[in-house]
Amino acid sequence: MSDLVNVMKKELRELLTPSSIISVVVVVLMFAMMGSAMSGEMEKATSPSHMLVVNCDSDTYGVECISAVYDSLYGTGMFAEYVTVDNSAVPVDSAYVEQRLNELGYTDAVVIAQGFHSNITSTPVVKGQVHLYFQYQSGGIFSGASSSIAATIMEVVNSEIAKTLVTGEPDLGPNAASPVDMGSTHTYVNGRVVDNVTPMMISSALMSQSMVVPIVIMVIIMMVGSIVISSMGNEKENKTLETLLTMPVKRMTIVTGKLLSAAIAGIVFGAAYMVGMMFYMNGMNSTIAAGVDLSDIGLTLGPMDWLAVMVMMFLAILTALGMCMILGAFTKNYKAAQTMTLPLAVLAMIPMFVLMFMGWESLPMFGKVLLFIIPFTHPMMVMNNLMFGNYALVLGGAVYLLAFTAVMIYATIRIYKSDILITGIGQTKFVVTLKKMVTKKAQ
Repeated sequence: MSDLVNVMKKELRELLTPSSIISVVVVVLMFAMMGSAMSGEMEKATSPSHMLVVNCDSDTYGVECISAVYDSLYGTGMFAEYVTVDNSAVPVDSAYVEQRLNELGYTDAVVIAQGFHSNITSTPVVKGQVHLYFQYQSGGIFSGASSSIAATIMEVVNSEIAKTLVTGEPDLGPNAASPVDMGSTHTYVNGRVVDNVTPMMISSALMSQSMVVPIVIMVIIMMVGSIVISSMGNEKENKTLETLLTMPVKRMTIVTGKLLSAAIAGIVFGAAYMVGMMFYMNGMNSTIAAGVDLSDIGLTLGPMDWLAVMVMMFLAILTALGMCMILGAFTKNYKAAQTMTLPLAVLAMIPMFVLMFMGWESLPMFGKVLLFIIPFTHPMMVMNNLMFGNYALVLGGAVYLLAFTAVMIYATIRIYKSDILITGIGQTKFVVTLKKMVTKKAQ
């Protein structure tokens, strides 16, 4: 039994290192924060949302119906707090609605057409028309939730008016069962108006892209990082690293060769993963996205856009490789190398979950800054930024990745030129001096 305990102690010392424990704690904290953020997003998606109601009818009947339903769903007085009502004696066009939405900072509008009340109260009933307008905001899976709330409110209005009519005149005609016509829906996307499409439909059509790209980037980073760190662990364990460093080859050449070869492998693997996962996600979402052609609303990528995506992915792989080579320099053997990828996993998982469920636009400024600092954020949202014309963010991300990669490569070269790879970090002057200071204080 004592032999078994000794063996277990040895293995646990090698596996439960300070770095692995810290990484696990960080992962737990990350999931806790993500859970809290997800809860907040879901609460926000179901909470009262600001709306613009433009009443072009001479009667206030339509506004009163919407007010009653809104207050019944969210509480008394919520309509007055969250909804702005414009009265217009003439019909309004989409330009007017877009201008008012931009002025108010809202994303949803309901336009009550002329004759709404007189049509519904006529015998037989003539459908009263309303027009729904939305501004699509790029985000995560909740980006189209506002349109669902606005459409839900109008569906309830339709149902409540129908109940009132059924209890009245007997010869109201077939329209009495559904007296509100909501067939006219318009969504503003990238400065243009798209008819008969809601933000939820666009969000569903973009779901495959918004889910595939972050997952693929994370898989590539983890796969390439694991290969590089494990390779360095093997080299240290098999004593081949010392042989390589003593050969008449410049350290710069060794670092460049390792980085470029691993980067090329990462691009090949990444392209294969992306193609496979795109087929999978398109198959999963084909029914949901039916009826929405993204090319018709300008949400497609051209050849130069795809080139920018590949460049951003290549820079992210180089950044990951530079970080992995630095982490691998402090790996003692192959077994210890397996836990060194956890910091990389944390940095990849944070932007993946945030962009997948929340989106960039819904983040506060502090969150945007924090996400911008994480290098793997930029390749995960480059496709979305290119589709919606956020070129400044794409360019800023590329510049940041170049600078970050340059720092990582410089640090890697300095490490390779030093004796840390052979003697270990514990034998450096700084650590030796620090140990001496601690020993003196203890005495």
